[in-house]
Amino acid sequence: MHIIYDMVAQKVHTPFISIPETAAEYAASKGYHRVGLLGTIFTMEKDYLSKAFISRGIEVVVPDPATRVLVNERISKELEYGIVKETTVEELKQEISYMKNEHGIEAVILGCTELPLALNDENSPVPCIDIMEIHIDRLVELIR
Repeated sequence: MHIIYDMVAQKVHTPFISIPETAAEYAASKGYHRVGLLGTIFTMEKDYLSKAFISRGIEVVVPDPATRVLVNERISKELEYGIVKETTVEELKQEISYMKNEHGIEAVILGCTELPLALNDENSPVPCIDIMEIHIDRLVELIR
């Protein structure tokens, strides 16, 4: 949906809140300059999410191709079914640590609704940018 967000937003006359824009605004408010991105293959390889960050001067780091496949498999074969294996949590944490140590990420975007089942600020090597939580918070602000 967010690939065609701009086109749809021009045609609706009600508040239409972009998840990528909301998450990028949040990251900018925290002063982040470089963030990692975990999500499905589609999310990690397309720019619909990252361009909102890049437009704010925030660099987005994605895993290497083999790790993107691994993350996608863990999402589609486990997390989407509510299966949270400790081995998967450790794999994800290791990738975040790698991106932190090798690329200097300051936070990680949880770019898939299922990733918060495995990752959060308490177990991640860097703060998590939970795009769904941020989006929901923004929607609640609008209805108050």
